[in-house]
Amino acid sequence: MFCIGKIYKATPSPRTPPAWVTLFLALGLAGQLFWGSLRPSPSAKAEELSPPPSPGVLQLAALGDHVVFARILMLWLQNVDNQPGLSIPFRHLDYDKMAQWLEVVLAMDPKSDYPLFAALHVYAGIPDPQRTRIMLDFIHRQFPLHPEQRWRWLALAAVSARHRLNDPQLALRYLDELLPQVQQGRLPQWVLGIRLSLLQATGQLESARQLIGGLLYHQEIRSPTEIQYLSEWLEKLAQEE
Repeated sequence: MFCIGKIYKATPSPRTPPAWVTLFLALGLAGQLFWGSLRPSPSAKAEELSPPPSPGVLQLAALGDHVVFARILMLWLQNVDNQPGLSIPFRHLDYDKMAQWLEVVLAMDPKSDYPLFAALHVYAGIPDPQRTRIMLDFIHRQFPLHPEQRWRWLALAAVSARHRLNDPQLALRYLDELLPQVQQGRLPQWVLGIRLSLLQATGQLESARQLIGGLLYHQEIRSPTEIQYLSEWLEKLAQEE
């Protein structure tokens, strides 16, 4: 029989590795740390907004429910400025492509005002005249497609053109397209007030008087309140001469 003590004696004890192996491992670890310190720290990279796909592709992707798909697209579009590890300022976004996407969303859900709201109050609100102008022009292009629904956004775009861009001529050009509806009494009084204040600010007092006179003469304004409002405007214009 074998003795247990002999068995344990026969088991080889762990050996200390040679010094050159230890030195090699230490140098390798030091080299890894050194090269790692030279590498640039990882950084998030912004992805550019791509142009929208063709209408046929979007029709297929919508699976017959254009309204829901338009809302999903709008949610995605509003998060383009928030990418993993990044918050992109609006002034760094491609506004031409942004306007194309807003147009696509509006075409898929024409009854929605939200793309127009976002264009005016979200994207046009930055201190960048060129990008603001792109959004206002987008609203201007969309107005003739559904004028009875979108007149309010064109009127507000005119206000933005005056105050944000300091461009009263552009504001008047937008309001020129609303004037026929104003003359027919289809729009509220404040739209007419915007136009009159712009004519006054640009020194076109005679044009303002002619506009008021035409409305009163042809009896297109019949409400006593509106007649009083226009009469007060005539007095104000007469005082400025």
